[in-house]
Amino acid sequence: MKIAALYDIHGNYPALKKVSDELNNMKPDLLVFGGDLISGPMPLETLDLIYDLKSKYRTASVLGNNDQDIIDSYENKKLSLSNKAQEQIQWVTRLLNEKQILDLKDMPININVGKYFFCHAIADDNRTIFTPKTRISNIKQLFLEVISPFIICGHTHLQFKLKIGSQQIINAGSVGMPFSDKKGAQWLWIENNNFQFRRTLFDEDIAIKNMKNSDFPFVNQFIEEYVKNTVKVRTGYKILRRLEENNRLRK
Repeated sequence: MKIAALYDIHGNYPALKKVSDELNNMKPDLLVFGGDLISGPMPLETLDLIYDLKSKYRTASVLGNNDQDIIDSYENKKLSLSNKAQEQIQWVTRLLNEKQILDLKDMPININVGKYFFCHAIADDNRTIFTPKTRISNIKQLFLEVISPFIICGHTHLQFKLKIGSQQIINAGSVGMPFSDKKGAQWLWIENNNFQFRRTLFDEDIAIKNMKNSDFPFVNQFIEEYVKNTVKVRTGYKILRRLEENNRLRK
């Protein structure tokens, strides 16, 4: 079975479009959307492309934390986010109609496909952060009830593999906002229990031109950090370590 796992697209339509072009030749048996689909500069274009991909391939989806934030924002619930993050989520929410919100609400927190367990962050929560530098004993606690030998996640925008006892945890990385020392959309290709980290380059000039047409409140920053450049792995770890510590202190 051939599976493409696309996580953390974050409204980066040019990145997703280039990945979708690559999938035309690879012909996956299943396409998994791993959450945080549209919270970024081109949400409607990204969503339209996702609908198109769903018409071409067998697909499955899991709910990301930003997907839940959009749902909560649409329902006028209080968001526990920074002012900047809240502004981004509310901007995306205003663009969506009821059907699009209902489509987000239909996504489960996790799914099982044969030997593969897909979730956004951890087994039963789409916000908890862990990395290869997290204590192994702590990571084990996050997946105690999962019996699948292969666990595929995202959320931290960082591709990695971990061996936890008899299980493997594979982070697919991020299509739209990767933490990486190399440019390109990051995603995961699975074939016969083999896991291949993929990186797909897209045309920067076209991406910038497309995004400049968006009135996303932080479009110039997005272009600078995720089109012209990347957030380096070392910087990503610093960000994640701070977020992981903040989450721990809140508990």
